[in-house]
Amino acid sequence: RIAGKKSSSALNIRGVLLHVMGDALASVVVVVAATIFYLLPLERNLPCNWQCYIDPSLTVIIVVIILSSAFPLIKETSKMLLQMVPKGIKIEGICEKLNEVPGVQSFHELHIWELSGGKNIATLHVKYSDSAAVHTASCQMREVFHSAGIHAVTIQSELCGTKGAVLTCSYPCVSKECESQMCCSQQANPYAGINGYAE
Repeated sequence: RIAGKKSSSALNIRGVLLHVMGDALASVVVVVAATIFYLLPLERNLPCNWQCYIDPSLTVIIVVIILSSAFPLIKETSKMLLQMVPKGIKIEGICEKLNEVPGVQSFHELHIWELSGGKNIATLHVKYSDSAAVHTASCQMREVFHSAGIHAVTIQSELCGTKGAVLTCSYPCVSKECESQMCCSQQANPYAGINGYAE
């Protein structure tokens, strides 16, 4: 079984089931309250007793049940919309395995997020020590992501100079105005960026 594999329509189905469950529970509350009032009718001259609290009490119970089911769905979809690292993905472990790939001098701008239910995306910039190692190293890195449940990977290949590895991008901006809009700065940075944070 592939790690992290699940139906892309799972969130939609859970949302539909939650909506149907809310309607069904509301119908049950109406039937239960109506049955109680039919069997034990309220007297007009008597003050309000426990029967007056049947309907609001059952309504509160329904609200608690629906909210307890809705919050996990809201939390999961919010993480997806915020493009946070998917649950179960260990970036530290992935970075360690990527560093062990032969031919990889350094990598930076590693971003991992969940596009839809079960579909994880990864992008990164990789500096290679030799152009001959690009294809082999890229395949090995994709295997690392594949084993972690990430099957859509975009790798921007960059070649390192003879003086050693630096983490700046090899492809400069077309103008000075767009420098601040680039995902990685052209100035030397001693740390690799992982999802916007220096690691």
